[in-house]
Amino acid sequence: MKDLNQLINQKVIATIESDDRDYEIEGTVLNVDINDHYFHEKGEPIYISVSIQPTTALPPGIDLKELHEIPLENIRKA
Repeated sequence: MKDLNQLINQKVIATIESDDRDYEIEGTVLNVDINDHYFHEKGEPIYISVSIQPTTALPPGIDLKELHEIPLENIRKA
């Protein structure tokens, strides 16, 4: 999991899922969060998310709060 920290400062495209459509936001990864609190205790999956700083203007209706805790599966290399 140490290798996930190599994502920090990488440019990515994040898919932000909304009620009416999905948005693709280009940004730079600020941090990686690995939530494995219950992994050992209850056998639940590990949840990995990233926070990004947008490098382009945000579409209307997208709040900066939505760029925190983006699931790892919703990012790809820019």
